[in-house]
Amino acid sequence: MEKGPAKNRRNRNIVMMSRIRLARNLSGEKFPNSANERELERIYNRCIKALLKAGKFKGGEVFNMGDLSDFNREMLLENRRVSKELLSEGGAFRGVVVSKDLSAAAMINEEDHLRIQVFAKGNNLSGAWRSINLIDDALEKDLEYAFCQEFGYQTACPTNAGTGMRASLMMHLPALVMAGTMEKVVRGVNQLGMVVRGANGEGSDSYSSIFQLSNQQTLGISESEIIGRITKYGKKISEFETNARIKLSQDNPLALADKFSRARAILENCKLISTAEAMTNLSALRMAADMGFFNLPDALKKIDSLMLDIQPSHLQIRFGFFDAAPSERDSLRASYLNSEVRNLGEMKIPA
Repeated sequence: MEKGPAKNRRNRNIVMMSRIRLARNLSGEKFPNSANERELERIYNRCIKALLKAGKFKGGEVFNMGDLSDFNREMLLENRRVSKELLSEGGAFRGVVVSKDLSAAAMINEEDHLRIQVFAKGNNLSGAWRSINLIDDALEKDLEYAFCQEFGYQTACPTNAGTGMRASLMMHLPALVMAGTMEKVVRGVNQLGMVVRGANGEGSDSYSSIFQLSNQQTLGISESEIIGRITKYGKKISEFETNARIKLSQDNPLALADKFSRARAILENCKLISTAEAMTNLSALRMAADMGFFNLPDALKKIDSLMLDIQPSHLQIRFGFFDAAPSERDSLRASYLNSEVRNLGEMKIPA
């Protein structure tokens, strides 16, 4: 194996995605957890009307939780456009509006009246902020937010008060996991007023070595300060991950080669494979691709696509098999991965 990837050419895809979420509530209306059906309906209709007029959401699609099948709800969750909380609440007057280009989504009557989200590729919180700020300004032309000078935006949970903003980076950190230093990173960012969680937020697993770095503090700090802090420490954690990869390739190249080879062998030859096991092994191949050990130029892009394609609902849509039992999905997933991973081309690892 090579002595280590050049910093200026590789390991550029540690930050997979940026997201900014704004929590907003309507002035004079009860929070969703205490509103009755009539009040929820009024809030829902007001928010839908305003959203469909707001720039990026013009021509967007409305998904009403009360009208959706369990299958379609899961699709929205796998695409990260809704939260588990919105799915569990359900009901006719809860939903989400998704922009035409899929880069923005606004949940209605989740914990707050509005949870607006914008997504951007890579470490681009500044771009996500510009986009969501335009949406927020457009909505304020039709909606009066609950706001006070002392505490800022009023939210159902006090931990979101102030800016009502959560900025997060989705990061792929397999080398830090392998080196056993992720716990140290988590403790360190907690002391700095930030938090690291699994890929799907609080309480979620990180078997794929994908984590979210986000702010904890929303009160007494500006939006630009939050973005600056998350961006700064996202870069710092990326450096830690890069250095851990270099150290692994220098100190224990055979173990790294073994990890990559085993992952590929499993994905190419398995007959049954769960989502969790597939994600664990795709994570190893993603690391190999980002370190430059695949000959195929777009191997990393293909692996990122596979990470979504193998999720239960996406898999069933691909095969047109909408009522598949878990064991049937595991068989479909294995068959799909067998062929797709073989098409990734050669890996440059030692014999």
